[in-house]
Amino acid sequence: MLDIRPNHSSSLREKQIDQLKNRQLAAADALGVSFEKPIISVQSLTKSYHIGSMTVPVLKGIDLSVKEGEFVSIMGPSGSGKSTLLNVLGILDRYDDGEYVLDGTLIKPLSETEATRHRNHLIGFVFQSFNLLPFKTAIDNVAMPLYYQKVPRKQREERARKLLERMGLASRMDHLPSELSGGQRQRVAIARALVTDPPLILADEPTGNLDTKTSEEVMELFTEINHEGKTLVVITHDEEVAERTRRVIHLQDGRIRH
Repeated sequence: MLDIRPNHSSSLREKQIDQLKNRQLAAADALGVSFEKPIISVQSLTKSYHIGSMTVPVLKGIDLSVKEGEFVSIMGPSGSGKSTLLNVLGILDRYDDGEYVLDGTLIKPLSETEATRHRNHLIGFVFQSFNLLPFKTAIDNVAMPLYYQKVPRKQREERARKLLERMGLASRMDHLPSELSGGQRQRVAIARALVTDPPLILADEPTGNLDTKTSEEVMELFTEINHEGKTLVVITHDEEVAERTRRVIHLQDGRIRH
């Protein structure tokens, strides 16, 4: 017999997502975030890779705007260009043609030194594989970006310590990455992304190596960070992760799907 009983768990999930997005809007209002000024503005952006004599187009005319205070996810199948787009947005890779303006600055004309300065001051990164230095403790990993900004050692350690305490890692500060669980390593990585107080956080499959419970905890942290006024762009293939963001952008074959 066909079961036509309502799916209460699905309805509850949808209600929880609606409540979460309402809280995000209320937090934005409280902070005075109006989502009017774009922190990321991309027009007709292209990027190709050259393999021998072959040219492989990856991004094929991307138009994208992300406003200050938004929480956005970018979804797409493998090979759609998600990671390449994130690398371009993070000034980790150059683009070929088009225009990319980050926080009011056109990126293409910047020298390597200028691009590095912009990246270090404006962007925090969170990666699927954590990208922690294996020979450095948790607190040293978090403090590392401040070292390159020439922040005095005492201030570096104090800021790193406060962030690790916020992440629930007060007792793990002096542990190496190999002595931490996957969820703990990702919390260290999030703390490192926040330590310079950048306005923009870019996350590439941040829950890809985590179990369901830990993934939800990481997304709760991202929601808290967004409530504080930071802009987040998350690359993901996980629909549940995308549902936790305020806007989903779909990428397919190097183009935004409308």
